[in-house]
Amino acid sequence: MKRYINTFKELLHIANKKTWIIIEMFISSGINNIASLLPPIATAGIIGIITNNNFAGIWFYVVLYLLFYVIYYGSLHFNYYTYTVLADYYHLEVQKLLFEKIASNEAIFQKFSKGKIVDTCSDDIRYLVDVIDCIVKASMSIVKLLIIFVIFMYYNILVATLVLVLDLVYLKLMNDNSKNVSKYYEGTRKYEDKIIDMLNQMLSNLKQVKTLHLMPNLNRNLDKSRKRWEEQYDKKRKYMTERYCKIPFLVYVGKILLYIFLAYLVIQGKMTLDKLVLLISYFEMTITCTDLMLDNLLNLSNYGVRVKRIKTILEYTPQKEIDFGEIDNDYINGVVEFKNVIFERKNKRILNNVSFKIYPNETTVIVGHSGSGKTTIINLLYRLYRIKSGEILIDGENIYNYTKHVYASNVSGAFQKPFVFEMSIKENLSLVDDNFSNQIEACKRVGIHDYISSLPKGYNTILSESESLLSDGQKQLLAIVRAILSKAEILLFDEVTSNMDPETTIKISDILTDLKQDHTIIIITHKPEIMKIADRVIVLNDGKVSAKGFNNAVFEKSSLYRELRNRTFASVSKFEE
Repeated sequence: MKRYINTFKELLHIANKKTWIIIEMFISSGINNIASLLPPIATAGIIGIITNNNFAGIWFYVVLYLLFYVIYYGSLHFNYYTYTVLADYYHLEVQKLLFEKIASNEAIFQKFSKGKIVDTCSDDIRYLVDVIDCIVKASMSIVKLLIIFVIFMYYNILVATLVLVLDLVYLKLMNDNSKNVSKYYEGTRKYEDKIIDMLNQMLSNLKQVKTLHLMPNLNRNLDKSRKRWEEQYDKKRKYMTERYCKIPFLVYVGKILLYIFLAYLVIQGKMTLDKLVLLISYFEMTITCTDLMLDNLLNLSNYGVRVKRIKTILEYTPQKEIDFGEIDNDYINGVVEFKNVIFERKNKRILNNVSFKIYPNETTVIVGHSGSGKTTIINLLYRLYRIKSGEILIDGENIYNYTKHVYASNVSGAFQKPFVFEMSIKENLSLVDDNFSNQIEACKRVGIHDYISSLPKGYNTILSESESLLSDGQKQLLAIVRAILSKAEILLFDEVTSNMDPETTIKISDILTDLKQDHTIIIITHKPEIMKIADRVIVLNDGKVSAKGFNNAVFEKSSLYRELRNRTFASVSKFEE
């Protein structure tokens, strides 16, 4: 019983803002269960009247029947209402909490697979309301059973003792069975996560899977998880078979013996026929009520697995969590400085004593071979990680000291792989700024307004993966529009032209040159065309700054920079591979 209560407490800890509705569910379920005990009284009364040949009094019990069922179905209707309110709340509120946790904590994917996270956000949350429902029904079933035993004791203590022993044996067998079913149910979920995670990876790389004929090998790999899932599932079904076939058989043998004993009491004149019918009705209700309680406790065990999965994600905290500071100064000029920065990840040093300074109204390009630490610098500026030592400053203030709002509104940008959500262009841009005039102005600035206007529904055009209305280059332009709409002073661009054709690359380089008029522009690139527009250059080599300064000066003194900037398109592609 303790584990059921703990599951209930864990759910309330996750989201506890509907206490009164939960109380109303208990009340409505309680009234419903008590009302279900009343019809056998009317039945026994009718049989008593028939055996006494007094048909005139039967209408009293008919009215009682109607009254009992009005109470029963009225309370059931109210119970359904409370269930609906709680279902809406727990599904939407907890999903929101999960989304916020995932979006604000990239390190979470180091702990949990994408398969588990997706399954938890879409499937597990659907059953949260059933935790409350099962607790309520199981609790009310216990109350109902206690009332039935009191009724049995009122009529015959020996019969009450027999019923109590029979029910306790049934409960013990079924409770032990529930533990085993829950154990192997948790095992099946574990291997389902592994399979779903592989499915997500396949869907993300479907072209490669098909063209490289990877499915046979992938299936061999998946068969290991499928085999383990099958083992867990078979064990679960073994205990489920025991639960619904073997244990009930023992109970029904006891039920037959009890009925024989009740018949003996009637024959001996120690019990009237109407009392016999009443007690048989209540015993049948005892079995039904016990089954209902046990089913709810079994379901609660399974739902407890789901609650724990949700709880572990919501409570996950990386070892070095980055806290936001209290500086609320939103007047950022945009001077960025790294001072002796050392950064390590998984005991590997990525940046080693890196120092440089970047200025507003300039374009600064960071270049270097793959693995030299370029993207790490961008990730640090996005505050995704905390450095081991040194300082990262914006306008002379440590970046970890700014509030979340101020920092997010002053540091933005675009990434190598542009993305859009499956919604209209206007809705995509409204995620950053819902002012339509600002959206049009930003789109004009990057040169995509005319194309959007030419679409049949203009800015209301729905974007989707299945219907490629935008090329990769146009998606990247939209990503740059989003960065502009953020009104950030510092804009970061990580390989935004790496997969673009020369024409699009030149177009984006012109846009980036224009943006430096009112921004600090920081670019990571392999493209010579982008390198040439830089005012300043920082050259990284094995996590260290090997050269920095104005473009032409660095070009003259850095052989690595000359090598990178002079590459042809063909050699750039080869270099990137």
